[in-house]
Amino acid sequence: MKISGSGRLSGMKLNDTLVVSGFAKIDGNFECEGFRSSGSMRAEGDLTVNGDVKSSGSFRLSGNLEVKGNAKFSGSTTIGQGIKIGGGFGNSGSLRAGDKIEADQGIRLSGSTRVEGGLFSQETIEIEGSTTINGDINANEVLIGTKTVIKGKRIAKHPYIVSGSIYGANTVDIKYTIVDGDVKGRHVIIGKRAEVVGNVYYIDSIDVDDKAFLTNVPIQISEINKDRIEK
Repeated sequence: MKISGSGRLSGMKLNDTLVVSGFAKIDGNFECEGFRSSGSMRAEGDLTVNGDVKSSGSFRLSGNLEVKGNAKFSGSTTIGQGIKIGGGFGNSGSLRAGDKIEADQGIRLSGSTRVEGGLFSQETIEIEGSTTINGDINANEVLIGTKTVIKGKRIAKHPYIVSGSIYGANTVDIKYTIVDGDVKGRHVIIGKRAEVVGNVYYIDSIDVDDKAFLTNVPIQISEINKDRIEK
């Protein structure tokens, strides 16, 4: 189904891909096989997509977003509640989410992002751009600000803020990040101008930059007692 002008849909199950290049409004919960938009989309309710999602325009959803495939956003996106992705999730635009983001095959954020919950993936979570996460981050690898280069000696604020804890089953590598909770990983790198208010736990290796700040001395743990600090 294609909407190139202005269209309004009721809550329903659509056995087709919804393509929006104009303006579309959905009233109620909506399910479709795929979703692509380069226009403006407004939806009141939950949206379930059995395939992939790609949006480069304005996308506003009041409820939950569930995508069985991959999801990629490059425009202005506001999700009122949570996001659950079966594949990979990517954002290079402006993203606001009212609850946690879960993506089985990884999360990559390079735009302006604010999440009122945590980030969870079984693969890699990579964050660049200005990002605030009001919750925990849990993944196999967590990479924050590793590609960021900030010129000058003074920074008005940290571009990356995590109000919870960070857990990486393998690697945690952060720069220019303030973490209110703990950092936990097998290999931990606390890079330039990163700050950790809680504890830093590591299993195999730890590297702390001279310009990083830790409230507490890093603690090495074994494989056996690692479980006591996992959430």
